[in-house]
Amino acid sequence: MLSEADALEGHQTETYDAELVPDARGRTRRPEPDCPVEIALAAISGRWTTLVLRELMAGPRSFGELREALPSLSAKVLTERLTTLADRGLTERTALPGFPPRTSHRLTPTGERLRPLLIELYRTGTAISL
Repeated sequence: MLSEADALEGHQTETYDAELVPDARGRTRRPEPDCPVEIALAAISGRWTTLVLRELMAGPRSFGELREALPSLSAKVLTERLTTLADRGLTERTALPGFPPRTSHRLTPTGERLRPLLIELYRTGTAISL
């Protein structure tokens, strides 16, 4: 038997801000892997990820160039972030000819789509910083 609260909840009309939730994928009561917001947040998650993305927004970079641009980032963590970004389809790694072996990393078209998100996160962070 349904409680009165459960019965009332079943009859409530849910309304969503059409700009925030333009389709059913966002009409969830908990984080779902197919929610566009969760997908975007997962794409940029991880310490250093946004800084690596920022560097790649300027164009392809070698591993060494990324290390030089982010000197506090260890080679191990940079390797992990680049692998994760490639696994997410956001970057591509290209082996360059010659010796010693070198690589170049660049954003994919999908990775490039993160630019407005990063810009807005920066603006928002500036606006709400204390």
